[in-house]
Amino acid sequence: MPEYDLSQVECVLYEPEANVRRLLRDALGALRIHKIQMYGHMDDVGKAFETGNPDLLIADGTDAASPIFKLVHAIRNGALGANPFISIIVTAFNPTRSLVSRVTNSGADALLVKPLAPKQLHDRVAALIENPRNFVATSDFIGPDRRKSPREGGPIPLIEVPNTLRLKATNAYGKVNPQELIEHASDAINEHKLFRQAFQAAFLIEFALPGLASEPAERIAMEHLARVVPALDDLIHRLPARATGPAASAAEQARSLIAAVEVAHAQAVSGMVPPGLDQLLPAALLIMATLGPGRPAETFSREVSAAAAAYRERLVQMVEAKAAEASRTAEAGMARPSTDAPGIL
Repeated sequence: MPEYDLSQVECVLYEPEANVRRLLRDALGALRIHKIQMYGHMDDVGKAFETGNPDLLIADGTDAASPIFKLVHAIRNGALGANPFISIIVTAFNPTRSLVSRVTNSGADALLVKPLAPKQLHDRVAALIENPRNFVATSDFIGPDRRKSPREGGPIPLIEVPNTLRLKATNAYGKVNPQELIEHASDAINEHKLFRQAFQAAFLIEFALPGLASEPAERIAMEHLARVVPALDDLIHRLPARATGPAASAAEQARSLIAAVEVAHAQAVSGMVPPGLDQLLPAALLIMATLGPGRPAETFSREVSAAAAAYRERLVQMVEAKAAEASRTAEAGMARPSTDAPGIL
């Protein structure tokens, strides 16, 4: 990479193995990154974000159940630290497919496989500087856009966010107001997140309604209906505490819908067909219209319906694929020649 000046970059390094920690420190030193807070215990890592404002986090995630993924999620959602957009590299020995998925879904920027050579770290830091990804905000994810497949609900807007690693590396940090850039991008993320949570509530209701109307209600329908409440809770939490205008209306609408969903879910669990099911979806679409003014209401309905239909189709395809695989396995077992020795009479 070009001769970037990384001497002002602040890095948090979490690595439980002392020898690997020293190797990573030396590799960072070769990049002239010397402002490093190193930790060998996960319990100490969060403290670095309470007292400092790092630009880069490098953290071990070898165990898919590691708390590091909750920490990354907290950073991206603005619950930890002053900058949700720091560059994050997760390292791991022998990563499995589930671990790779966990890294991606947590909101990290990259995964490096250990043991790693200094050049690997050099190249990854260069990529974070030279090719920063825009962020996306969905109902359950905030982070760099790394997905190649489309999401439910149509295209998700890409949001350009400040990259303090890049700003410092290119000597642009002192020429801008980083905190103002972070606040502006955070506001944009929050606005998109609000709408995605409203969309998620409507999508879950649309998917659940047919199964809720049967006696007894389908389990998958009740499970999806239960997920409406956390989505709306997060929506309310993201609105200003003393909201006015559309924001206040959206909060009140969300509270009313939560109450209705909780009643409907309780009735479905008890074996009843909940009355008033036909009121749930219009209430959710109303929240979408409140948070996304200027678009025809029927547009929201079409998008939610299309997303639910695509989701149902995907579930059917998954069931069919599993059935086909089970059938092939059974056929292969039947066709396998016996390895028993022939009997002697």
